[in-house]
Amino acid sequence: MLVERERELEILDGLFAETATGRGRIVLVSGAVANGKTELLRTFIDRNTAGEALFLSATATAADRETPFGVLRQLLDCMPISTERIEELISPERELETVRRATAALLEVARTAPLVVIVDDVHHTDEPSMDCLLRMSHRGRSTRTMLMLAESAYDWSMHPSYRIELVRQTHFRRIRLAPLSVTGVCEMLTQHLGREAARSLAFEVHEATGGNQLLVRALIEDHGDEVESFERVAGESFRQAVLTCLQRSGPDALAVARALAVLDTAASADRVASLIGLDPDMVTRLLHALNSLGLLDGDCFRHPLGRAAVYEDLSGTELAQLHTEAAQLLRRGAGDAIEVAEHLVAAKSVRADWAVGDLRRAAEEALAVDDDAAAIKYVEFALSVCTEARQRAQLRMLLIRAEWRRDPGAAARHLTALFQEQRDGHLDAEQTAELVRRGMWHRRTEETTEALAQLVRLRPTVNEPIGSVLSSTRDWLSHTYPQFLPVGTDGPPVPQADSVAVPPAQQDQAAAVLSTVLRQGDGDGRCTRVAEQILQGTPLTDNSLEAITAAIQTLVYGERLPMAARWCDMLLAEAEARGVIWWQAVFSGCRAEIAIRNGELVDAERHAVRALDLIGPHGWGVAVGVPLGALLYTATAMGDFESARKYLKEPVPSTMFQTRYGLYYQRARGRYYLATDRLQAALADFRYCGELMTAWGMDTPALVPWRSDSAEVHLRLGDHERAQQLAQEQMSLSGSPKSRTHGASLRVLAATIGHRGRLQLLKESVEVLQVSGDRLTLTQALYDLSRVHQVLGEFGKARMISRRAGRLAKECRVQRMQEQIAPSHEQPLMLVPDEGDTWKQPDATARQAADMLTLSERKVAALASLGYTNREISGKLHITVSTVEQHLTKIFRKLKVKRRTDLPVELEFHAASTA
Repeated sequence: MLVERERELEILDGLFAETATGRGRIVLVSGAVANGKTELLRTFIDRNTAGEALFLSATATAADRETPFGVLRQLLDCMPISTERIEELISPERELETVRRATAALLEVARTAPLVVIVDDVHHTDEPSMDCLLRMSHRGRSTRTMLMLAESAYDWSMHPSYRIELVRQTHFRRIRLAPLSVTGVCEMLTQHLGREAARSLAFEVHEATGGNQLLVRALIEDHGDEVESFERVAGESFRQAVLTCLQRSGPDALAVARALAVLDTAASADRVASLIGLDPDMVTRLLHALNSLGLLDGDCFRHPLGRAAVYEDLSGTELAQLHTEAAQLLRRGAGDAIEVAEHLVAAKSVRADWAVGDLRRAAEEALAVDDDAAAIKYVEFALSVCTEARQRAQLRMLLIRAEWRRDPGAAARHLTALFQEQRDGHLDAEQTAELVRRGMWHRRTEETTEALAQLVRLRPTVNEPIGSVLSSTRDWLSHTYPQFLPVGTDGPPVPQADSVAVPPAQQDQAAAVLSTVLRQGDGDGRCTRVAEQILQGTPLTDNSLEAITAAIQTLVYGERLPMAARWCDMLLAEAEARGVIWWQAVFSGCRAEIAIRNGELVDAERHAVRALDLIGPHGWGVAVGVPLGALLYTATAMGDFESARKYLKEPVPSTMFQTRYGLYYQRARGRYYLATDRLQAALADFRYCGELMTAWGMDTPALVPWRSDSAEVHLRLGDHERAQQLAQEQMSLSGSPKSRTHGASLRVLAATIGHRGRLQLLKESVEVLQVSGDRLTLTQALYDLSRVHQVLGEFGKARMISRRAGRLAKECRVQRMQEQIAPSHEQPLMLVPDEGDTWKQPDATARQAADMLTLSERKVAALASLGYTNREISGKLHITVSTVEQHLTKIFRKLKVKRRTDLPVELEFHAASTA
């Protein structure tokens, strides 16, 4: 017996001792089902049977209620009398006489020895036997009779009058058995698992069982000799114990538990009462009973294992009925659409007309909270029960959107059915436009072209603003799939950035500004201002993703890379936090492109690898050129030609080369051919990029600088005149003289002229590239600059610039910069640091340096690091030579360096990015 029950045993022993002296006692032991009442009675009997007292015991059951004198017969069977004598005492036809005679016979025994009459589960006792027990309670006060009755708390099967009659007796005593405390549970566990395991599990087991002894014992049985968390092994014993507790609590308690298991988190007393048709007050009392039993905590199951035991005990028919009724109940009560849908899906078969609409609304709500799995589940079930053709088409559009968020490749299986439904007229204009986008992504060009033609033939109606849909689709095609554009390529006027508010049609606006920046550039900055407005005012959703990515790309092609990187990083973090794989892949691809333009090859590789890993090459469709092209470009730039060849072997769809995404891949392939001396192949790729961009009306160097790439090939082929022509053309198209494409063009143009003129152009190129932030091209320009100084005999400057180029090359993971423009018989300079140089994180070092210097000092330091003399710096900054010298003295002291070669070459870039 548990120590926790010793107090109750001591009380019973004391009452029994009083009974032996002729003072009769009535004891009612009450407690929840399976909380140790029977064990307490048995322990009491075992401790006192050695004496002269006579113990008569009976256990009532639900079946005994219908058997007159069933409990009394059990008691008489314990007496040392014959069966014939028992039959004489019990006469069902003469109930009152039987009660009188049986009571007299029992009390007669008490004259010779103490008599203890024990009835377990007395609440199930039949009425005639209960009358006999009440008669004994009235007459046994001055006899050596102890009447011990045990009942389950919160069981109202015993008529209230009987309980009142017992309670009103002066020699009555009630003993309430509370559930085990954590200490009691620990004691039980210690007996089976040992003290150390018991201490570690006691609180967890008490939380799951509420201290119910039967449930604790069941968990111990399931646990075996293991000492880990019981949740992993709780099984059949616990399940049976839960069902036993409920069955012993009565059919109403079992019905309440089943309703709770079905309603789950939506359960309440009122809803349970409505679902099973019981009085709300009765349900409230039953909930109290189940709480005392240790199964519930409030209106919910204390532990998922308890709910599972009850739920799994229901038959399929019972589950279907309860779930259907629960869905109707929640719907009538304006319940949550997702809760309604969960019950409809669990019912597995519904015929109500309203069910499909509710399932669709629930799927949309699930997508709004990024629960893709739930949305897919609701839509798939709705499709299984929906028979109306238009509704099925709407559902399938919702399903492809939900699956696309997780795996665009897998979602493509719905395209065939959707194109057929579109041909049958079951999709409206907006849905057709969405289908066109998804079909183009997965190379379904023939079906997409047919759908586009049908979209163009549609006429506006009140419910379908075809004009807006056509405009948005046209602009989207013009900047992404211009080869398939069925209408004119001129986009709408670019919206003004200084308008009061961004219009609600962000997708139309974003497509328009991206199309404009690719066709006309962004000389006045209007496009990038509108793009920033769109990003500031557009929350990230499935519907807004296209507008957001178009706005980021507008910033990229408008040479606003720092802003594009900040927005992309924020959106990528949000996509990760919300767990939408598709969004993460898209923003990772965007981030890889931005990193390449900044010369951040390591970051570009990391983002591109992640973009491919998230949804795979098949999921990327024709846009696979974005991450695969980024990987090919970075591997080539870092000299990892083995990896580059591996990326080149990856199969890509031929349709990709008819899209903007193919330009990225083709340029990267051309750079690989150039780096591996396959010059004609490189030139063919660059020229093809140019032909497509010209034909599409998107010939802007910010997209793909095919002219400077081609010029490099011509330089290697010895055609300086053609190289110079291409470089000058690109400079005229690059827009701002501070753009990265302008800086790259200057570097290529410098290679076409003599050394003295080359020196000036390269210095200008380096200054522009420092501000624009393109580390890789800046490294190449510094390398070229160092060679010019070397050729001119300025070996000190050459070494200084070479060391600086080496530092940047290491940051970019470029181990050796080969001569890539003009051929030379001289040995190429190695871009490695002098021995003893220590490398720090480049961004942190340069940013710390920038923070320590004033703006004027940063400008001086940046020019000094490029080899400019003090007089040259004086002329460029319009300050005196003395002022330059003073600035340099302060710069050396603040940065703790002794020579110009130790100055960070990225100073001007960080000064510009933080200004």
